[in-house]
Amino acid sequence: MGSGELEPGQALPPMRELAERLGVNPNTVAAAYRTLRERGVIETAGRRGSRVRPTPATTGREFIRVEVPEGARDVSDGNPDPALLPALGPVFAAAAERGDREPVLYGARPVDPELERLARDGMDADGVPAGPVAVTSGSLDAMERVLGAHLKPGDAVAVEDPGWGSLLDLVPALGLRAVPVGVDDDGPLPDDVRRALETGARCLVVTDRAQNPTGAALSATRARALRAVLRGHPRPC
Repeated sequence: MGSGELEPGQALPPMRELAERLGVNPNTVAAAYRTLRERGVIETAGRRGSRVRPTPATTGREFIRVEVPEGARDVSDGNPDPALLPALGPVFAAAAERGDREPVLYGARPVDPELERLARDGMDADGVPAGPVAVTSGSLDAMERVLGAHLKPGDAVAVEDPGWGSLLDLVPALGLRAVPVGVDDDGPLPDDVRRALETGARCLVVTDRAQNPTGAALSATRARALRAVLRGHPRPC
């Protein structure tokens, strides 16, 4: 649907038919359809079957074409200049050699002890409360895990406006509602955060460094102000 192969309003095949076509159990297809309904991508109308919603919650933002004006620099893909990146060949070679000597097998610790120690030291220095360390495939994966664990479809999430496009896509894809919160050079505006929480937002997503797209960094003063607001609303994740 995000790629445009299925159009808004297009009917989906019956679950048993699709299960037979894919060679999977009908329960697997039923679970997939249920997830799509919860995330606002499809709708089901009894015997009339399921179809793509006229306005799907997922936007397929990467497929939206934006014309860059002449003389402007396009930084929308977020990629750094490869010339500024360190050479990774020797690092990968060393990791591969260690993997040959000490293969990771079932039952092994999920996080490398040395990596966990380094991560915990860094978080301690930043004042992050003590707790287990989990490794995720990037910040978006981490946010999806947190939102999925603490919220249910229909809940509201306070997000920075303007904010990171991938997060703005993730929120509706999980069946959640985005509540915009203004930002300035010091981070999210406390009054906006308070209003969002008072209107039902159960979670606030804050970018502490290199906010996308403004580049702002959360100041110590603003962080204290946001903590004061959040202390009055213990429900958010």
